[in-house]
Amino acid sequence: MQKVHRQRLAQVQSKLADRKLPALVIFSRANIRYLTGFTGSAGILVVGRDGWAWLITDGRYKLQSREQTKGTSVKIAIAKQTHKVLANILKRLGVRQVGFEGRHCTVAFLDGLREELKGTKIRLESVANIVEELRAVKDEGELTNIRKAAQLADAAFEHALKVIRVGMTEQELAWEIEAFLRTHGADAIAFPPIVVSGERTALPHGQPSDRQLRKGDLVTMDLGAMVNGYCSDLTRTVVIGKPSAEQQRLYRAVWEAQQRGIEAMVAKQKGKKVDSIVREVLDKHGLKKLFMHGTGHGVGLEVHEAPSLGQRSKDILRPNMVVTVEPGVYVPKFGGVRIEDMVLVSDSSPEILTRAPNPPKILSV
Repeated sequence: MQKVHRQRLAQVQSKLADRKLPALVIFSRANIRYLTGFTGSAGILVVGRDGWAWLITDGRYKLQSREQTKGTSVKIAIAKQTHKVLANILKRLGVRQVGFEGRHCTVAFLDGLREELKGTKIRLESVANIVEELRAVKDEGELTNIRKAAQLADAAFEHALKVIRVGMTEQELAWEIEAFLRTHGADAIAFPPIVVSGERTALPHGQPSDRQLRKGDLVTMDLGAMVNGYCSDLTRTVVIGKPSAEQQRLYRAVWEAQQRGIEAMVAKQKGKKVDSIVREVLDKHGLKKLFMHGTGHGVGLEVHEAPSLGQRSKDILRPNMVVTVEPGVYVPKFGGVRIEDMVLVSDSSPEILTRAPNPPKILSV
């Protein structure tokens, strides 16, 4: 992995040169891990376009930081007051313009850093997406981890189908999913499982409650595993018992929209176009206004990352991007349906990475 991290750092340094930016301060934990391998909860990475990089962390991570970044040429600084050490590094290296990840930096830290830089000619500039653009396209090692995480998500859903029963609560079913993931190879859960039932399926991101599952309920399960830091994301909607005609109608419309969206997931396609294709299908069924979120998002070290599939997306799909396709419709006081799969983009046919049952008719349990 040291070679991979050195290559990634070199790519960032090349981007800095293109932008005529002497240095970049990185706060995002995912970005720091991607570039150096460091997984600690406290750290700041500053990268210079001339080939240098410093990781600033605290005493808790003295040994871990050196072990995880071995072979990357990243220098380690152990600090109690991070902003002071960062300011000293910038002064010593003589940089004049410094980019920083404004999206991931607290106002308090920025104020402290500016105070330390008073009287210098160093100018701070908020920048975004320098590292995220690199992360959007996965290498083979990343894809291996994502595939494993997807397989665990599939297995967890299959487990849920075996244990789901009338009378159990949403919270109990969510715990069954989480416990399965944690005991079958996941390093962690990618996010707390979403389990909603009955009329609560109209909540796109409703949290599991103590509501008991009943016969005739729609049940939506949104879950994901984490393997070596890489996430998966899967959603399925099922019904307990025989579905009503309206439940079946909603499900079929969402399923058709998802299939058309997946078919469009090829290199050079615009994220905005995939979203519009999905909405056109739902509009044909008279359900477009009940779809209230984007069609999909990238998945990797974070469960939501670049690129996006939405009405405002400016992203263009590239080979080896991993992106969800997850249309949904949500009817207040009735319920909703969402179906989500992870898709690997290629120059030709897209590959669906999550393979849990996804029939054209709603699954009855």
